[in-house]
Amino acid sequence: MYKLDINDYYTPFFLKSTFFKVVMVAFVFNILAFLSFRITVSPDNLSPIFPDVGFALAAVLIVGRKALLGVWVGSFVANMFSFWDVCKMLDKSIIENILASVSVATGVVIAIAISVYLINLFNKGNYPLRTGYSVLAFLVFCILYCGICSLLCVSAISFWGLNTPNHFLSNWTIWWRGDSIGTIIIAPFIISWFYRNHIKIIATSLLEAILLGLSTFIVCGLVAFYNPNYQYLFIFILLWATFRFRIRGVSILASMFALLSSIYGYLGYGSFVVVNSDDPLIYINLFFGVTTVIALILSGYYSDYLHHKIKS
Repeated sequence: MYKLDINDYYTPFFLKSTFFKVVMVAFVFNILAFLSFRITVSPDNLSPIFPDVGFALAAVLIVGRKALLGVWVGSFVANMFSFWDVCKMLDKSIIENILASVSVATGVVIAIAISVYLINLFNKGNYPLRTGYSVLAFLVFCILYCGICSLLCVSAISFWGLNTPNHFLSNWTIWWRGDSIGTIIIAPFIISWFYRNHIKIIATSLLEAILLGLSTFIVCGLVAFYNPNYQYLFIFILLWATFRFRIRGVSILASMFALLSSIYGYLGYGSFVVVNSDDPLIYINLFFGVTTVIALILSGYYSDYLHHKIKS
């Protein structure tokens, strides 16, 4: 049932062409990178969340190797703009900016190629979110992917002198954590919503979905404007999504929280404003990443249970 076929993932009609696939992947990668660059941690201007790398992994899993070119182009363009001010401040030339951007983009593509190969090898060509065990393995591969990606990228910007030399380990840790949270949030969201053969939602309604989304919006607002400790309310929302909407529900709420936190941080509101690595968003995102992982694994096991129950 779970063996992937060419039509198992939904592809819009305008993405049938390889050219448009590459352009769309590059464009979306840039949009997500722009959002992550709006919230940065001093002194090396690293973001505590990178949804673009999660999108890149999902795009290659769905579209195939053709998406790697789009990821490379998107990463190159995004980093050219990101490094521009740093290069001017450090008196770096345009050539060094280009070479640094090429190095980072290449590192991202290498990390994705390795990770996609391992994910497909482990799942033997099957859908990677089909059971609780496969979800757990997928998340482990995501964290490994982010570790490789962040290591290659931090090494690249360190080689070209675009960060503080004695901050290599701390930068790698922040980048790895930001990549991991972004990938855990975005990759399952895209993969699960583009996969055609999910079990249909049982005994749920549009009204319940709206209430769940509204609850997420309220909790995010409480965290931003009042107290970071309101983040613990999100545990109940994730449990609600786990047993009523499963992986698709958990993934869309996680993506919604990430989007709202990026918007609030960009606008300068409350706990989502990040100035240095001791600020609240670092710890909020760490908590949120861990709880999302647990909810996704529970969703996978619960979906597998429902699948076997329906079959019997």
